[in-house]
Amino acid sequence: MQLRRLVIGEAGRFPELGKALYEGGPRRAIEGLAATFERLAKRGLLTIDYPLTAASHFNWLVMGDPVNKAMLLGDRAIPGAAALRRHAAESVRVFIAAYGARS
Repeated sequence: MQLRRLVIGEAGRFPELGKALYEGGPRRAIEGLAATFERLAKRGLLTIDYPLTAASHFNWLVMGDPVNKAMLLGDRAIPGAAALRRHAAESVRVFIAAYGARS
């Protein structure tokens, strides 16, 4: 989180920092998720027309609230492990409701 805050703060002056963090972190993770979701869709386990979009949705379902709290309220605002597990499980439930295989 500290690195993310620093890079966001300096991205206007050093856009290559933001690009490097994005490409080495979020972009890489979302592309990996998209590839996995595409394989699962081919097996009939998910219904996905646009794997990159689905991967982005999943990413933000899981990360959105905890990251916003950490970024805006500080590291002490990050929920504990049990709350993070509940949040992740609920994020997966919502994702499956949207993208799960249709019967």
